[in-house]
Amino acid sequence: MSKINILVLDDEYERACGWKSELSKFVDANITVFEKGEVSEFITELHRSRLASRAGEYSPALGYEGYHLLIVDYDLLGLDEKASAAWSTGAEIAYTARLMSTIGPIVVVNQYGTCNFDLTMKRTASSYADYDVGSIQITDQGLWKSSGFAGFRPWHWPNLLAEVARIEAFRAFIQQNLDEPVMKTLGFELQDTEAPNYLAYDIAGVLGVKSGGARSFRDIALKSVGLSVFNILDKDRPIVEYMPVEQLARVACAIISHWLEKIVLPNQQAVADLPHIVSRFPWLLTNPTDPDAWEKLSTLEYVKVVNPELVKHAVNNAFMYSRPAFWIEHIKDAFPVPDDFDISKVPDLVFCEDSSRFLERDKASSYPSDLIGYDNERWVEGELQCRGNGVSYEPQAYLLM
Repeated sequence: MSKINILVLDDEYERACGWKSELSKFVDANITVFEKGEVSEFITELHRSRLASRAGEYSPALGYEGYHLLIVDYDLLGLDEKASAAWSTGAEIAYTARLMSTIGPIVVVNQYGTCNFDLTMKRTASSYADYDVGSIQITDQGLWKSSGFAGFRPWHWPNLLAEVARIEAFRAFIQQNLDEPVMKTLGFELQDTEAPNYLAYDIAGVLGVKSGGARSFRDIALKSVGLSVFNILDKDRPIVEYMPVEQLARVACAIISHWLEKIVLPNQQAVADLPHIVSRFPWLLTNPTDPDAWEKLSTLEYVKVVNPELVKHAVNNAFMYSRPAFWIEHIKDAFPVPDDFDISKVPDLVFCEDSSRFLERDKASSYPSDLIGYDNERWVEGELQCRGNGVSYEPQAYLLM
Protein backbone atom coordinates (compact mmCIF):
# COMPACT_ATOMS: atom_id res chain seq x y z
CA MET A 1 0.00 0.00 0.00
CA SER A 2 1.23 3.51 -0.82
CA LYS A 3 1.27 6.28 1.75
CA ILE A 4 -1.87 6.41 3.83
CA ASN A 5 -3.93 9.58 4.02
CA ILE A 6 -4.61 10.82 7.55
CA LEU A 7 -7.30 13.40 8.34
CA VAL A 8 -7.09 15.46 11.54
CA LEU A 9 -10.14 17.24 12.98
CA ASP A 10 -9.97 19.68 15.88
CA ASP A 11 -11.59 22.97 16.84
CA GLU A 12 -8.09 24.31 17.60
CA TYR A 13 -6.44 24.49 14.19
CA GLU A 14 -3.00 25.52 15.44
CA ARG A 15 -2.84 22.63 17.89
CA ALA A 16 -3.82 20.16 15.17
CA CYS A 17 -1.13 21.62 12.92
CA GLY A 18 1.30 21.04 15.78
CA TRP A 19 0.33 17.37 15.83
CA LYS A 20 0.91 17.19 12.09
CA SER A 21 4.31 18.83 12.44
CA GLU A 22 5.40 16.37 15.13
CA LEU A 23 4.01 13.32 13.33
CA SER A 24 5.63 14.32 10.05
CA LYS A 25 9.03 13.85 11.67
CA PHE A 26 8.59 10.08 11.85
CA VAL A 27 5.32 9.07 10.17
CA ASP A 28 5.52 8.46 6.42
CA ALA A 29 1.98 9.51 5.51
CA ASN A 30 -0.02 12.30 3.93
CA ILE A 31 -1.51 14.28 6.81
CA THR A 32 -4.33 16.77 6.23
CA VAL A 33 -5.54 19.17 8.91
CA PHE A 34 -8.93 20.75 8.34
CA GLU A 35 -9.52 24.35 9.33
CA LYS A 36 -12.47 25.01 11.63
CA GLY A 37 -14.86 25.75 8.79
CA GLU A 38 -13.88 22.54 7.02
CA VAL A 39 -14.36 20.58 10.25
CA SER A 40 -17.89 21.97 10.50
CA GLU A 41 -18.57 21.07 6.87
CA PHE A 42 -17.31 17.53 7.45
CA ILE A 43 -19.55 17.06 10.49
CA THR A 44 -22.51 18.63 8.70
CA GLU A 45 -22.12 16.17 5.83
CA LEU A 46 -22.02 13.27 8.29
CA HIS A 47 -25.20 14.51 9.98
CA ARG A 48 -26.90 15.08 6.61
CA SER A 49 -26.16 11.59 5.37
CA ARG A 50 -27.12 9.96 8.65
CA LEU A 51 -30.46 11.76 8.89
CA ALA A 52 -31.29 11.14 5.23
CA SER A 53 -30.45 7.45 5.53
CA ARG A 54 -32.86 6.96 8.40
CA ALA A 55 -35.65 7.26 5.81
CA GLY A 56 -34.76 3.86 4.39
CA GLU A 57 -32.31 4.58 1.57
CA TYR A 58 -28.61 4.61 2.38
CA SER A 59 -27.00 7.93 1.49
CA PRO A 60 -23.28 7.94 2.41
CA ALA A 61 -21.27 10.98 3.38
CA LEU A 62 -19.58 12.29 0.26
CA GLY A 63 -16.23 13.90 -0.41
CA TYR A 64 -14.02 12.14 2.12
CA GLU A 65 -13.49 8.73 0.53
CA GLY A 66 -9.73 9.19 0.15
CA TYR A 67 -8.89 9.22 3.86
CA HIS A 68 -7.62 6.04 5.49
CA LEU A 69 -7.25 7.13 9.13
CA LEU A 70 -9.19 9.73 11.10
CA ILE A 71 -7.91 11.56 14.18
CA VAL A 72 -10.58 13.65 15.91
CA ASP A 73 -10.51 15.60 19.15
CA TYR A 74 -13.25 14.73 21.62
CA ASP A 75 -14.00 18.32 22.67
CA LEU A 76 -15.17 20.32 19.64
CA LEU A 77 -16.99 23.11 21.48
CA GLY A 78 -14.92 25.75 19.68
CA LEU A 79 -16.75 25.20 16.40
CA ASP A 80 -19.35 27.68 15.17
CA GLU A 81 -22.26 27.32 17.58
CA LYS A 82 -24.73 28.34 14.85
CA ALA A 83 -23.63 25.57 12.49
CA SER A 84 -25.17 22.10 12.48
CA ALA A 85 -21.83 20.78 13.71
CA ALA A 86 -22.19 22.64 17.01
CA TRP A 87 -22.06 20.59 20.20
CA SER A 88 -20.88 17.42 18.46
CA THR A 89 -18.25 15.38 20.30
CA GLY A 90 -15.45 13.31 18.88
CA ALA A 91 -17.26 10.18 20.05
CA GLU A 92 -20.34 11.11 18.03
CA ILE A 93 -18.16 11.81 15.00
CA ALA A 94 -16.48 8.41 15.38
CA TYR A 95 -19.87 6.71 15.53
CA THR A 96 -21.37 8.57 12.58
CA ALA A 97 -18.24 8.32 10.44
CA ARG A 98 -18.24 4.55 10.92
CA LEU A 99 -21.86 4.28 9.76
CA MET A 100 -21.76 6.81 6.95
CA SER A 101 -18.24 6.78 5.48
CA THR A 102 -15.52 4.47 4.21
CA ILE A 103 -12.87 6.01 6.46
CA GLY A 104 -10.66 3.40 8.10
CA PRO A 105 -9.54 3.31 11.75
CA ILE A 106 -10.72 6.21 13.92
CA VAL A 107 -8.75 7.70 16.82
CA VAL A 108 -10.50 9.93 19.36
CA VAL A 109 -8.24 12.25 21.35
CA ASN A 110 -8.81 13.27 24.98
CA GLN A 111 -12.06 11.42 25.61
CA TYR A 112 -10.43 9.92 28.71
CA GLY A 113 -7.76 12.49 29.53
CA THR A 114 -4.64 13.97 28.00
CA CYS A 115 -2.09 11.48 29.35
CA ASN A 116 -3.38 8.63 31.47
CA PHE A 117 -3.12 4.88 31.86
CA ASP A 118 -6.28 2.91 32.58
CA LEU A 119 -5.62 0.42 35.36
CA THR A 120 -9.09 -1.09 34.96
CA MET A 121 -8.09 -2.12 31.40
CA LYS A 122 -11.70 -1.86 30.25
CA ARG A 123 -12.64 1.82 30.44
CA THR A 124 -12.68 2.26 26.66
CA ALA A 125 -14.58 -0.95 25.90
CA SER A 126 -17.80 0.90 25.09
CA SER A 127 -16.12 3.72 23.17
CA TYR A 128 -17.11 4.28 19.55
CA ALA A 129 -13.49 5.10 18.79
CA ASP A 130 -11.29 2.32 17.52
CA TYR A 131 -8.55 3.80 19.69
CA ASP A 132 -8.62 6.37 22.50
CA VAL A 133 -5.48 8.34 23.33
CA GLY A 134 -4.59 11.65 24.94
CA SER A 135 -3.39 14.77 23.15
CA ILE A 136 0.07 14.23 24.62
CA GLN A 137 0.10 10.61 23.48
CA ILE A 138 -1.07 11.07 19.87
CA THR A 139 2.40 12.21 18.78
CA ASP A 140 4.28 9.56 20.74
CA GLN A 141 6.35 7.41 18.38
CA GLY A 142 5.38 4.24 20.25
CA LEU A 143 1.83 4.58 18.91
CA TRP A 144 3.08 4.50 15.33
CA LYS A 145 5.52 1.59 15.27
CA SER A 146 5.73 -2.10 16.15
CA SER A 147 9.00 -2.27 18.07
CA GLY A 148 11.83 -0.20 19.51
CA PHE A 149 9.68 1.01 22.38
CA ALA A 150 11.03 3.25 25.13
CA GLY A 151 9.50 4.64 28.30
CA PHE A 152 5.72 4.88 28.51
CA ARG A 153 4.15 2.74 25.80
CA PRO A 154 0.90 0.93 26.77
CA TRP A 155 0.80 -2.64 25.50
CA HIS A 156 -2.74 -2.26 24.18
CA TRP A 157 -1.63 0.41 21.72
CA PRO A 158 -1.42 -0.89 18.16
CA ASN A 159 0.88 0.32 15.43
CA LEU A 160 -1.51 2.84 13.89
CA LEU A 161 0.32 2.81 10.57
CA ALA A 162 -0.23 -0.95 10.26
CA GLU A 163 -3.85 -0.82 11.38
CA VAL A 164 -5.17 0.62 8.12
CA ALA A 165 -4.19 -2.44 6.08
CA ARG A 166 -5.06 -4.87 8.88
CA ILE A 167 -8.58 -3.55 9.37
CA GLU A 168 -9.23 -3.48 5.63
CA ALA A 169 -8.14 -7.13 5.36
CA PHE A 170 -10.44 -7.99 8.27
CA ARG A 171 -13.33 -6.13 6.65
CA ALA A 172 -12.86 -8.02 3.38
CA PHE A 173 -12.79 -11.32 5.29
CA ILE A 174 -16.01 -10.47 7.10
CA GLN A 175 -17.68 -9.47 3.84
CA GLN A 176 -16.81 -12.88 2.38
CA ASN A 177 -18.21 -14.59 5.48
CA LEU A 178 -21.08 -12.25 6.25
CA ASP A 179 -23.64 -15.02 6.80
CA GLU A 180 -21.33 -17.42 8.60
CA PRO A 181 -21.57 -17.94 12.38
CA VAL A 182 -19.24 -15.49 14.11
CA MET A 183 -17.88 -17.71 16.86
CA LYS A 184 -17.13 -20.70 14.65
CA THR A 185 -15.53 -18.51 11.98
CA LEU A 186 -13.32 -16.81 14.56
CA GLY A 187 -12.34 -20.21 15.94
CA PHE A 188 -14.14 -20.15 19.30
CA GLU A 189 -16.12 -22.93 20.99
CA LEU A 190 -18.95 -21.92 23.33
CA GLN A 191 -20.51 -25.20 24.47
CA ASP A 192 -17.75 -27.74 25.15
CA THR A 193 -16.04 -26.37 28.24
CA GLU A 194 -13.21 -28.89 27.83
CA ALA A 195 -12.33 -27.72 24.32
CA PRO A 196 -8.99 -25.87 24.06
CA ASN A 197 -10.69 -23.05 22.14
CA TYR A 198 -13.52 -22.68 24.65
CA LEU A 199 -14.54 -19.08 25.28
CA ALA A 200 -16.26 -18.21 28.54
CA TYR A 201 -19.80 -16.91 28.24
CA ASP A 202 -18.89 -13.78 30.20
CA ILE A 203 -16.67 -12.78 27.29
CA ALA A 204 -18.90 -14.02 24.45
CA GLY A 205 -21.92 -12.38 26.05
CA VAL A 206 -20.36 -8.94 25.65
CA LEU A 207 -20.89 -9.42 21.92
CA GLY A 208 -24.50 -10.46 22.47
CA VAL A 209 -23.78 -14.06 21.46
CA LYS A 210 -25.70 -16.70 23.38
CA SER A 211 -24.55 -20.23 24.20
CA GLY A 212 -25.52 -21.58 20.77
CA GLY A 213 -23.21 -19.10 19.06
CA ALA A 214 -25.28 -19.09 15.85
CA ARG A 215 -25.26 -15.35 15.20
CA SER A 216 -23.67 -14.39 11.89
CA PHE A 217 -21.53 -11.37 11.14
CA ARG A 218 -24.57 -9.86 9.44
CA ASP A 219 -26.61 -10.39 12.61
CA ILE A 220 -23.93 -8.71 14.70
CA ALA A 221 -24.27 -5.53 12.63
CA LEU A 222 -28.04 -5.60 12.19
CA LYS A 223 -28.88 -6.52 15.77
CA SER A 224 -26.25 -4.62 17.73
CA VAL A 225 -28.71 -2.38 19.60
CA GLY A 226 -27.93 -2.70 23.29
CA LEU A 227 -24.42 -4.10 22.91
CA SER A 228 -21.74 -2.81 25.26
CA VAL A 229 -19.28 -2.62 22.36
CA PHE A 230 -20.27 -0.20 19.59
CA ASN A 231 -23.95 0.03 20.43
CA ILE A 232 -25.92 1.20 17.37
CA LEU A 233 -28.78 3.50 18.34
CA ASP A 234 -32.34 2.34 17.75
CA LYS A 235 -33.13 5.27 15.43
CA ASP A 236 -30.22 4.25 13.22
CA ARG A 237 -31.45 0.72 12.60
CA PRO A 238 -32.79 1.63 9.12
CA ILE A 239 -29.33 2.90 8.17
CA VAL A 240 -27.74 -0.46 8.89
CA GLU A 241 -30.60 -2.40 7.31
CA TYR A 242 -30.25 -0.61 3.98
CA MET A 243 -26.51 0.01 3.74
CA PRO A 244 -24.60 -1.84 0.99
CA VAL A 245 -22.83 -5.07 1.81
CA GLU A 246 -19.36 -3.53 1.88
CA GLN A 247 -20.45 -0.93 4.41
CA LEU A 248 -22.32 -3.51 6.48
CA ALA A 249 -19.10 -5.53 6.63
CA ARG A 250 -17.25 -2.39 7.70
CA VAL A 251 -19.65 -1.85 10.61
CA ALA A 252 -19.52 -5.53 11.59
CA CYS A 253 -15.73 -5.35 11.46
CA ALA A 254 -15.70 -2.39 13.85
CA ILE A 255 -17.90 -4.24 16.33
CA ILE A 256 -15.93 -7.49 16.12
CA SER A 257 -12.55 -5.78 16.21
CA HIS A 258 -13.53 -3.73 19.26
CA TRP A 259 -14.58 -6.93 21.01
CA LEU A 260 -11.43 -8.85 20.10
CA GLU A 261 -9.01 -6.03 20.93
CA LYS A 262 -10.74 -4.56 23.98
CA ILE A 263 -12.32 -7.64 25.57
CA VAL A 264 -10.99 -10.97 24.28
CA LEU A 265 -7.24 -10.42 23.94
CA PRO A 266 -6.71 -8.35 27.12
CA ASN A 267 -8.19 -11.20 29.17
CA GLN A 268 -5.52 -13.59 27.81
CA GLN A 269 -7.75 -16.64 28.26
CA ALA A 270 -8.73 -18.43 25.05
CA VAL A 271 -6.42 -16.27 22.94
CA ALA A 272 -3.22 -14.71 24.24
CA ASP A 273 -0.18 -12.81 22.97
CA LEU A 274 3.47 -13.79 23.26
CA PRO A 275 4.57 -11.80 26.33
CA HIS A 276 1.69 -13.12 28.42
CA ILE A 277 2.10 -16.67 27.11
CA VAL A 278 5.81 -16.73 27.91
CA SER A 279 5.09 -15.26 31.35
CA ARG A 280 3.06 -18.40 32.07
CA PHE A 281 5.24 -20.86 30.16
CA PRO A 282 8.83 -19.54 30.21
CA TRP A 283 10.19 -22.82 28.81
CA LEU A 284 8.75 -21.75 25.45
CA LEU A 285 11.72 -19.42 25.05
CA THR A 286 14.62 -21.12 23.31
CA ASN A 287 16.86 -19.68 26.02
CA PRO A 288 14.72 -18.64 29.01
CA THR A 289 17.77 -17.78 31.12
CA ASP A 290 18.85 -15.05 28.68
CA PRO A 291 17.48 -11.58 29.61
CA ASP A 292 17.92 -10.46 26.00
CA ALA A 293 15.42 -13.09 24.86
CA TRP A 294 12.80 -11.61 27.17
CA GLU A 295 13.62 -8.11 25.98
CA LYS A 296 13.01 -9.10 22.36
CA LEU A 297 9.39 -9.92 23.19
CA SER A 298 8.72 -6.18 23.46
CA THR A 299 7.27 -6.01 19.96
CA LEU A 300 4.00 -6.31 18.06
CA GLU A 301 5.68 -8.70 15.64
CA TYR A 302 6.56 -12.38 15.85
CA VAL A 303 10.12 -12.92 17.08
CA LYS A 304 12.22 -16.06 16.73
CA VAL A 305 13.20 -16.41 20.37
CA VAL A 306 10.47 -18.96 21.11
CA ASN A 307 9.99 -22.61 20.24
CA PRO A 308 9.47 -22.65 16.44
CA GLU A 309 6.62 -25.15 16.89
CA LEU A 310 4.62 -22.39 18.57
CA VAL A 311 3.50 -20.95 15.23
CA LYS A 312 1.35 -24.04 14.68
CA HIS A 313 -0.92 -22.73 17.42
CA ALA A 314 -1.26 -19.18 16.13
CA VAL A 315 -4.64 -17.75 15.20
CA ASN A 316 -5.05 -18.59 11.52
CA ASN A 317 -5.92 -15.13 10.25
CA ALA A 318 -3.31 -12.74 11.60
CA PHE A 319 -5.40 -9.69 10.66
CA MET A 320 -7.88 -10.47 13.42
CA TYR A 321 -5.54 -8.99 16.04
CA SER A 322 -3.09 -6.10 16.17
CA ARG A 323 -0.27 -8.46 17.23
CA PRO A 324 0.51 -12.19 16.96
CA ALA A 325 -2.13 -14.13 18.89
CA PHE A 326 -2.19 -17.80 19.89
CA TRP A 327 -4.56 -20.40 21.30
CA ILE A 328 -3.21 -20.62 24.81
CA GLU A 329 -4.89 -23.88 25.86
CA HIS A 330 -3.51 -25.60 22.75
CA ILE A 331 -0.08 -24.41 23.83
CA LYS A 332 -0.61 -25.60 27.39
CA ASP A 333 -1.37 -29.11 26.14
CA ALA A 334 1.33 -29.19 23.46
CA PHE A 335 4.25 -27.91 25.54
CA PRO A 336 4.42 -29.48 29.02
CA VAL A 337 7.22 -28.52 31.37
CA PRO A 338 10.46 -30.12 30.10
CA ASP A 339 12.15 -32.52 32.50
CA ASP A 340 15.35 -30.47 32.46
CA PHE A 341 13.67 -27.09 32.98
CA ASP A 342 15.03 -25.26 36.04
CA ILE A 343 12.86 -22.30 37.06
CA SER A 344 15.52 -21.10 39.51
CA LYS A 345 17.74 -20.14 36.57
CA VAL A 346 15.05 -18.03 34.90
CA PRO A 347 15.10 -14.27 35.58
CA ASP A 348 12.25 -13.20 37.88
CA LEU A 349 10.56 -10.87 35.41
CA VAL A 350 7.03 -9.56 34.96
CA PHE A 351 5.47 -7.96 31.90
CA CYS A 352 4.56 -4.30 32.40
CA GLU A 353 1.40 -3.13 30.65
CA ASP A 354 2.43 0.53 30.70
CA SER A 355 5.83 0.11 29.04
CA SER A 356 5.36 -3.06 26.94
CA ARG A 357 8.46 -4.67 28.38
CA PHE A 358 9.62 -7.16 30.99
CA LEU A 359 11.03 -5.81 34.23
CA GLU A 360 12.41 -7.31 37.42
CA ARG A 361 9.50 -8.14 39.71
CA ASP A 362 10.79 -6.03 42.60
CA LYS A 363 10.91 -2.95 40.35
CA ALA A 364 7.29 -3.24 39.18
CA SER A 365 3.90 -2.85 40.84
CA SER A 366 1.03 -5.31 40.58
CA TYR A 367 -2.62 -4.33 40.56
CA PRO A 368 -6.03 -6.02 40.19
CA SER A 369 -7.50 -4.99 36.84
CA ASP A 370 -11.22 -5.26 36.07
CA LEU A 371 -10.68 -7.85 33.36
CA ILE A 372 -13.08 -10.78 33.15
CA GLY A 373 -11.81 -14.07 34.48
CA TYR A 374 -9.83 -15.72 37.22
CA ASP A 375 -6.45 -14.10 36.51
CA ASN A 376 -6.83 -10.34 36.43
CA GLU A 377 -3.54 -9.40 38.09
CA ARG A 378 -1.37 -7.19 35.90
CA TRP A 379 1.85 -5.23 36.35
CA VAL A 380 3.05 -1.71 35.61
CA GLU A 381 6.40 0.00 35.77
CA GLY A 382 4.72 3.11 37.17
CA GLU A 383 5.70 6.76 37.49
CA LEU A 384 6.53 7.00 33.79
CA GLN A 385 6.45 10.05 31.56
CA CYS A 386 5.10 10.51 28.05
CA ARG A 387 6.82 13.22 26.02
CA GLY A 388 8.01 14.89 29.21
CA ASN A 389 4.63 14.76 30.93
CA GLY A 390 3.76 12.66 33.94
CA VAL A 391 1.33 9.82 33.29
CA SER A 392 -1.80 9.66 35.43
CA TYR A 393 -2.50 6.08 36.55
CA GLU A 394 -6.24 5.76 37.13
CA PRO A 395 -7.84 4.77 39.43
CA GLN A 396 -4.84 5.39 41.66
CA ALA A 397 -6.35 3.24 44.43
CA TYR A 398 -5.73 0.10 42.34
CA LEU A 399 -2.00 0.46 42.96
CA LEU A 400 -2.63 0.40 46.70
CA MET A 401 -4.51 -2.90 46.70
